[in-house]
Amino acid sequence: MSTPDFKQNYFQLFNLPVQFALDQAQLGVRYRQLQGELHPDRYANASDHEQRVAVQYSALVNAAYATLRKPLARALYLLELTGMGQEEVSSQPIDGGFLIEQMELREKLESMGALVDPDPVLDHLVTEISGDIKMHQDEFAAAYAADSLPSAAAACVKIQYLEKLLREAEQIESDLMDKM
Repeated sequence: MSTPDFKQNYFQLFNLPVQFALDQAQLGVRYRQLQGELHPDRYANASDHEQRVAVQYSALVNAAYATLRKPLARALYLLELTGMGQEEVSSQPIDGGFLIEQMELREKLESMGALVDPDPVLDHLVTEISGDIKMHQDEFAAAYAADSLPSAAAACVKIQYLEKLLREAEQIESDLMDKM
């Protein structure tokens, strides 16, 4: 193993352009390649220092892969690379219309228990939330590409709200499946 560069960002580590849209197949291929290079068996006879470096580099590769493969984590990381921290992202103002939509979606979700057959309504709700997430991911990509960081950060906040709601909807769906 050549001496790893721990200062490179996750995109550089995977030889990918620093942008929101990523080729997931290329990311996976590069991940498996790096993991193969860092496999502990390759360092069984190496010095303690080389083994430690390989373990540290492997941890970096794993963290980078986990971040880049998830759209929200990747978006937040892109903002982090610009110097925008999580606190600054979270403090972005969100329009009232979006917040009202969130309250309406949450009310629909909370009313699932009162329905005789919540499956079709829940399926529709999951589809709606997933579509909204995709829309705000596209919003993020466009804002980030245009170097409109406050707009990109606001899109991230919206995605965070929606992903939390989606997890809750999927949990309700799972609970319903368990009752059958």
